Formats: sequence, structure tokens, C-alpha cells
Amino acid sequence: MAERAGDGAPDGLGLYEEEDGEDLMATYQEDYAAIPELDHYKSELLDHGSYDTIDAGARLAAEAAISRRFGLRRHMRLSLHEERDAGSSMKAVQANSSRLNTRSSSPESCPQEINIEIMRCPLRDWITQTNTRTEIKRRFRNFLLTYESPKGVYVYLEQIKQMCANNLASLKVSYPQLSAAVPILAMWTTDVPREVLEIFDEVAAELVLSSEHFPSYKNIMPEVHVRIVDLPILDSIQVLRRIHQNKLVRACGVVTRRSGTYPQLKLAKFTCLSCQALLGPFIQSSEEEATPSLCPFCRSNGPFHLHHEESHFRNYQRIALQELPGAVPPGHVPRTKEVVLLDDLIDVARPGEEVDVTGIFTHCYDMETTGHSTLPVIATILEGNHVAKCDLAT
Repeated sequence: MAERAGDGAPDGLGLYEEEDGEDLMATYQEDYAAIPELDHYKSELLDHGSYDTIDAGARLAAEAAISRRFGLRRHMRLSLHEERDAGSSMKAVQANSSRLNTRSSSPESCPQEINIEIMRCPLRDWITQTNTRTEIKRRFRNFLLTYESPKGVYVYLEQIKQMCANNLASLKVSYPQLSAAVPILAMWTTDVPREVLEIFDEVAAELVLSSEHFPSYKNIMPEVHVRIVDLPILDSIQVLRRIHQNKLVRACGVVTRRSGTYPQLKLAKFTCLSCQALLGPFIQSSEEEATPSLCPFCRSNGPFHLHHEESHFRNYQRIALQELPGAVPPGHVPRTKEVVLLDDLIDVARPGEEVDVTGIFTHCYDMETTGHSTLPVIATILEGNHVAKCDLAT
């Protein structure tokens, strides 16, 4: 077999001589030749202004402003370890973020956004962080101020006016409208409703009490609540399981029983019986009771007595919601779920009425059943957020 001379490789497998390439340096000027039919630029993208020379002080001030702006965009991507190490510099960035998110209630104002979609911790913990709460409030406030109907009417500004004209305390927010305008808030509303609805209530109260609307409305209604309506998924009571716990759900049924109205402790103040000092307020929740463990004045461990005159209470009521007869499979008994109603939801439904309930599916300690069992028993309930009669529900 013949071999190519000089390389010892078999014929057909050797290296071929490389051809001469193009000399780029000889033709580089052609790349900069004018092409009139393609050289068109949008005028709004060109800066035709003339600028004077700035001194060293003005230059340093401009560079500091750019650094602050860059730090505001970057600080959400820092790790928790970097935030702790950043120290005072991170505090300055957070303070700057708070100033940027402090805006007037006009629809035209547009503060700088913060990326809250990239989470560095579980969602429930992520929402409790200051920067995340601030951005949620900013986005929801902007939604309430700017959402328009097809006729060009600001939907929720008009609802606020009607709510205050009728001395009500509920602002109904459509879930499909919120999902179309701010999808991330709609998704978080169903995943962690308790934390998100608390922020929504704060924003609604701030808007109602702003100088542009009704600054004295707190004398009529101490609180304003956001009610989520038109939740797209309608669940049957019998399919509510562990996967639905602490989620926002919607169910229909017949009211079979209604309790009386009771005062529920909301903000508690206690008196130290050792030094008679007034302690609090302590915010009460459905999960646990908050009580003082140590008096900061006399350093004693109590005893402490609830001060009823200084504490705040809210209305509390329970109704029993039973499955609709037509929704029960043959051979099954209709199931019943307790629904807790608070504040202005009291007495919105009477026994015998078919209602559409949107609320938080949660659990509570069942003392009655646990008394007959060797292990603690946990009962599930619905904490009502919105209740409407089925013939009036949309």
C-alpha cells in the first residue's frame, strides 16, 4: 500500500494542505461603509441633548446615585449570609428601598420594582421579610389604583367609594382580575392566604384612610378587610383533605346551624398583679394564645390578669355548612364542615340558606373529641373570608 511521503500515513488518511483564507485586514473598511437603505434609527432612542462639563463633586454625586440604584436591584439576590455580613450598607439599601416604595396614592406614580419571584427560603418565611412585604404592598396598591373596566372606570376606587358610602368594611377583590393583573399575588393568595390577606388588609386600610379618600373613616369602621371572590375552583366538602390545609378554598353548601355572636380576644393587655403595671398589647391568633411570661418593670413572673377595658375584641360566630343534597353520591351521608365567621361576616347567612363560602381550610384542637380519646384529635374548619348566597353569587 502506497504511503504519502513525509508523514507515513496511508493514502487517503493524511493531512491535506490548507487553502489560503481571506485577508480580513485588507477588507475591514468595507464593514463601515454607509448603507442608506438600512441606516435608520428611532429618534426616541437617540440622545440629541448637549451637556456641559461637570466638576469632580457633581461626578461623585452621580456615581453615588448609580451605586445606590445598582445596590437596590442587587440586594434581593444576595444570600442570607451576605446580608448579615453587609451590616450597615444593607441597612442603607433597605432604607433607600423603603423611601422608593413610599408613594402617593395617585395612579401615575411608579416606584422602582423589586424582584420577589426569586425566593431564597420557603414561601411563608419569604413573605414575612420586610422587602417582600413592601413590594407586595406596592404591587397590590398599584392594582387597586389602576385596574380599569372595559369602560375606562377605575374598578376598585369606585368600590372604595361605594363601600364607605354604605358604611361597610369589606372590599371585594375578584380573583380572575387579580390573576390577570398580578399573577404572582394571585398565586400566593391561594398558597399562603393568611399572610397575604393580612398585607392586603393593610393596603386597603391605608387607601381608605388616605387624604384623597376618607381619612376619618376609622371612626366609623376600625378595620377594612379584603374579600376574595370568584375563586375559579369550587371544591366539594368531602374532597377537602390534608393537601388543602392552610390554603384558600371555595365550597358550597346549606347552612344547618348557626351559633350566637361571641366576643373573641384580638389584642390583649395584661395587668401585673405584683406591680400593677399594664403590659401589651399582645396580638392573639387562632394558632396560639399570647401571654406575658415576664414583667419588664418588676422582673417578676406574674401572676398576670387580663385587662378587659384596655383589650380589643371582635365578633365571632360559627355556622355548620352541609353538602348540597344533589352533590352527595348515592349511599353517602352529607358531610358537614364548621365555618368561622369574624367581624362584618356575622349573620350574613341563616340556617336553611345555600351559601358559597371562600375561606382558609385550617385545623384546630378538638377538646370535646380529645376527651374521649387517648391521643389528641385535630378538627378541620373553614375560616371564612367571603360568604355569599348561592342565588346571588357570581
